Amino acid sequence: MYDGAAVAAAELRFRECLWRSAPLDAVHEVEVRSRHFGPILATAFGHLPHVSLMNLIQGAAEVDAIDSGHLSTAIEWMRLREVDYLVSVIADRPGSQRAESWLHSRGYERDSTVRRFLHPGMDGPPIDAGPLEITELGPLDTEGMDHIFGTTFNLPCLASLLLMGLPTQAGWHCYSASLGGWEVATGSMMILDKVALLGLDATLTEARNHGCQTALITRRLTDATKLGCNTIVAEVCPNHPASPAAVRNLLGIGFKEIPGKVNWRRPRGLA
Repeated sequence: MYDGAAVAAAELRFRECLWRSAPLDAVHEVEVRSRHFGPILATAFGHLPHVSLMNLIQGAAEVDAIDSGHLSTAIEWMRLREVDYLVSVIADRPGSQRAESWLHSRGYERDSTVRRFLHPGMDGPPIDAGPLEITELGPLDTEGMDHIFGTTFNLPCLASLLLMGLPTQAGWHCYSASLGGWEVATGSMMILDKVALLGLDATLTEARNHGCQTALITRRLTDATKLGCNTIVAEVCPNHPASPAAVRNLLGIGFKEIPGKVNWRRPRGLA
């Protein structure tokens, strides 16, 4: 059992903090925009119009998202940005079926599904990281995280603007894993009340199969438990070569899968 509303709120806050962390000059120069519409959060990155990961509408499955016109207003706001965007529908929220029917009736198509996993917290000591060194990053230590995450997910350099200020944000903890003195993997965690959301996990290709993510996940599980969290959630992005390994890592540490999030896309060429 878990509080789906609390998890959904943490997911919105996670995304909102990413957009807030961008330097002020970047907000204006490269059009980093976010806006709330009732229970919905819309985030856009104007200078990355074809990277749908950067342009997302969340909260579509909340109860009043459709009847109060919030979803349609958010979509209109996103369309004005002239970007490719996705609408995320969380399967365990009360308005999920209504949202999917609404989107389907307007020509939207299912795109990808983000898998979600839940853990109640660590009971015992963390797993020995072996030769790996796990470090919590400070405000001036994000350069390696920017590089590793951008390289792993093949993102444009501009996307790293969203990571620069994360360690300074309330509730955020960012980590790196080093092997032989070199930073090779990263992972972050945002805490909202008693929910910890893990994300931004990435490992350089040449450092895979060394237990980097297992070590980073268990460190965050331990820290989240010490900070009073009883719900730790991790997501696995679809269509990435490391996704199957990420699922195995989470299940091996004791995570259980919960309903995921379906991303809906407007067919290309339609206004």
